[in-house]
Amino acid sequence: MKEHTLEVIETIRRTPMSRSVRLKKPDGFSYLPGQWARITVAAEDGPQGKPLSLSSSPTEPFLEFTKRISQSSFSQAIAGLEKGDRVQLKGPAGNLTYTGGIEKVTFIAGGIGITPLRSILKYLADNRVEGKKVFLYGNLSVEETAWHEEIQGWEKEDPDLTVVHVLEKPPEGWAGFAGFINSRIIAESVPDLLDQTYYVSGPPPMVNALGKALDELRIPMERRITEKLEGYEGML
Repeated sequence: MKEHTLEVIETIRRTPMSRSVRLKKPDGFSYLPGQWARITVAAEDGPQGKPLSLSSSPTEPFLEFTKRISQSSFSQAIAGLEKGDRVQLKGPAGNLTYTGGIEKVTFIAGGIGITPLRSILKYLADNRVEGKKVFLYGNLSVEETAWHEEIQGWEKEDPDLTVVHVLEKPPEGWAGFAGFINSRIIAESVPDLLDQTYYVSGPPPMVNALGKALDELRIPMERRITEKLEGYEGML
């Protein structure tokens, strides 16, 4: 994987607990929607690097990664980045990619596990890719739902996209699903269950739980593409 030194364009507060960092895209840099890269930043105790999914789409003129901010040294270094700072990026890599061609596809994410799927869904929206699409997105609350307004825009523009939000702590009067994404919610939200291809992204415990839910629904393994985002355990 090639390594680049990239300048920070801006940082964006996605939710109260997460930040996006936009970087200048190098000339000729190409990647597939859904891929990740290793990001290295200067921290108090020396340079630290971790793999992070690119939340930007290849259709956008910048590179972006998004992270939930914890108290770790790496996380705090990300939170402290400002315009003009520089980071190291090594990549891209990863096989959770999609550019179209599947008649029926379901995307499932929890919390900031949306990052590779945001890359994919933005790509599909920008290119008006055809095909029935369902997006199941689980979060703690409306406030902690990253790209909430953007997702609403995709659904309005694409009649083939159905978005289902699942909230652990829904607001008063919430008419949608509450709790965590499980086999019942999947079965009630996704038509033609056995004909779908499933893209699942999130912290390992969530991906494992969703694997069991898909087992209950008898979804074949060959119809599942998963990404376990290490380091986000317990931080949906």
